[in-house]
Amino acid sequence: MIIGCGILLLLTLVYNFKTANSLKYEAGGDAFDYIHLATTLAKNGTYGHTSFKRETILEMFKTNKIEQLKIKDGKPTAFRPPVWPFLIAGIFILFGYNLTYILIFKFLLHLLGIFIFYKTLKLLKLKEGLILLGCLLFAIHPAWQIYSRVFLSEPITMFFLTLWVYLLISFLQKKIGFLPQALAGGVLILSHPYYLFFPFSVWLILLIKKQLNFKIFLLSAAICSVIISTWIIRNFIVLDTDEIVVTTSSGAVMAKGWNRNVVKEHTNTQGDLADETLVLQKYDYDKTVARDEVDKMQLYKNATINFIRSNPDLIFPIIGRKLLSAFNPYPETNKPGLLETGRWFFQLLALLALIYVLVFSKNRTVNSLAWGLLLSTVGITILTYSGFRFRMPQVALELLLILFAINQFITRKFPKKI
Repeated sequence: MIIGCGILLLLTLVYNFKTANSLKYEAGGDAFDYIHLATTLAKNGTYGHTSFKRETILEMFKTNKIEQLKIKDGKPTAFRPPVWPFLIAGIFILFGYNLTYILIFKFLLHLLGIFIFYKTLKLLKLKEGLILLGCLLFAIHPAWQIYSRVFLSEPITMFFLTLWVYLLISFLQKKIGFLPQALAGGVLILSHPYYLFFPFSVWLILLIKKQLNFKIFLLSAAICSVIISTWIIRNFIVLDTDEIVVTTSSGAVMAKGWNRNVVKEHTNTQGDLADETLVLQKYDYDKTVARDEVDKMQLYKNATINFIRSNPDLIFPIIGRKLLSAFNPYPETNKPGLLETGRWFFQLLALLALIYVLVFSKNRTVNSLAWGLLLSTVGITILTYSGFRFRMPQVALELLLILFAINQFITRKFPKKI
């Protein structure tokens, strides 16, 4: 069985690597933005955008001329979270400007993630068969396969979320080494701000359940906040603003989640394709003023607040629509393919496991993780929105809940046989 799982894992990794390598020069949209930022950062130390077009940069990577590219400009930005661009820049500096190196790094990180997930399941003392199955499912999960083929930050966020869960459970059991999990919580949020509320929600539930004392709760939250604050302070200085900025995309993201079209058109597959400019249509502002990205962020936030105040009758319908979408495991817009089918099947199991753990589990650690996931998802969904892509990094926690629920169910139903 172990040999069979190993062969399946190897075949899946090889296939996905070959697929990703064949598509690496077709990077577009958000995926390319991370390459662009990392290239500028590695070339001149500026976390920002250059005047070079996407096609130009990708062609230089393709023809191995990117080493000779001189980047003198670089307009500072905070539109994307910093962890993934900094990691890519480090790869470029250490090994050279080759997109294949990024793919190798991602796949090696995934192998490390499998090991960390294995260690997490061992801490929970699940049955050996379930641990083996869980590690295999983690390794070949459809959502990971989908996003392992592009340069988005989701796979990296998945690793840090997996690491944080392991470090947290390890600390709760051994009662030593709270610092690593607090640091990992901050890195997780700077990898993907969608998980802004997640560590804090889990810590709060653990405090309520008396698994964390108040001192550790405060220290964990404070250290995590300090990690995030390093980026906020950088943005204060570099962007010359008095706004608290984690990402300047937050304004547009809020606007995407709060407009008249959300109730009828928002889906869990295409929520991020919503038109953020809808909130500006009935908002009185000076259209002649040139705005930098911080000003645009604030404009969208102000327009969104104005929309909410001006449309009180839409508040609960919008919240209801977004929450329903956030927890709906089935794609609300058809996405064909074996991997997409596998993804929604896993998400259905994850939803059932979440409910089971919340209602029946007496394991305070796993129950707290489930409540933290629920509360943080509700919070970020109301503030912005959710979707399949943003939920991808929580694969490890969803699988953990599934395996834990199965383990508990089997143990309760067949105690004598086990």
